[in-house]
Amino acid sequence: MESLGKRLQATRIEKGLDLDQISRETNIARRYLEDLENEKFDDFPGESYLFGFLRNYCEYLDLDGNEFVNAYKNQKIQETNIPVSELVPARPFFERLFGRNLNKIKAVVIILVILAAVGFAGFRAYTYFINRPAPVVVEKEERAPVVHEITSAEFKGRVFSGDSMSVPVDGNTYQVKVAETAPVLKLETPSGIRLVELGQDISFDISGDDIPDMKVFVSDLYADDPDRGAEILVSTGSFPMDQGAVAGNGDVTVAVNPSDSSKQTVLFEGGSAYPVTLNATFRGYCLFRYEIDRSEREERYYQKSEILTVQAKNGLRVWASNGNAVKLQVIAGGKTVDLDLSRPGEVIVRDLRWLRDDTTGRYRFVAMDVD
Repeated sequence: MESLGKRLQATRIEKGLDLDQISRETNIARRYLEDLENEKFDDFPGESYLFGFLRNYCEYLDLDGNEFVNAYKNQKIQETNIPVSELVPARPFFERLFGRNLNKIKAVVIILVILAAVGFAGFRAYTYFINRPAPVVVEKEERAPVVHEITSAEFKGRVFSGDSMSVPVDGNTYQVKVAETAPVLKLETPSGIRLVELGQDISFDISGDDIPDMKVFVSDLYADDPDRGAEILVSTGSFPMDQGAVAGNGDVTVAVNPSDSSKQTVLFEGGSAYPVTLNATFRGYCLFRYEIDRSEREERYYQKSEILTVQAKNGLRVWASNGNAVKLQVIAGGKTVDLDLSRPGEVIVRDLRWLRDDTTGRYRFVAMDVD
């Protein structure tokens, strides 16, 4: 039977895809994709990350993620050695302790001796705990925040909440603060909040010229233990915009900013327009409809805990029968923005699209309620 790694590789090659392209579109680092195809499962920081990356890779290749996860679990069970002691039936307690031909009287005497010894030990333990001194409380040493001076084009190290980085760009120095390291890395930059998950490689702008000049890759973090920090790789220089950003309009259709902007909520702003990703997480039963780039449409009922992810070049229109039952997030250029929920039972219709301001020439991605 063909191994799961070879099946992944064969499917990818059959579709004519390369690992760099898949890494960009799934936000899974290339080395983790290679580890999945080569079945180097021990290189992952934990099975939860292995299962998540394996399911996402399978969904990208139109494969059944649950089937591959179950195949991995079965393979792991087959590779586990069963101790010989578990294969041999256990003998009865008295037979192991006294032997088959031991006199019953001797057995009773031995049991009484054992009970007396246990009672004496219990008494000693009781008197010890009654008279023991109060435990000494050792206070945890508070760690002082560290300022990391980025003096070269690349920095690698472990950072903790409260730390900061001094990043030089074009003769100026900008401060980037580490706000959180769990469950994801949260950075406070001059251009806003940036979230970077384990295995993600994200570039963004910190100097305000709309050209990404800092790239962060998270190679290790503990989602349930922020005290252990995060291992990161920081690069500085000029980088292409994440999420397929393009200069000018490219293949992104941008509308001219209408005169009435009172109902607009600006989510992103920059010198160029670029594709966006919408995540919808359902908290209850909901009829949800979406339209991508005014061409692709889909509508169906979603259950609690279902997640929908769609990508658009120009914009989207979303419709929900119960606005409070769905949480919406928009991701673009390495930033994630949450959209406000509506009241329970309220129908929402919302446009999400790029607008160009003729006065300034800049681009804004806005959310607008549709009457």
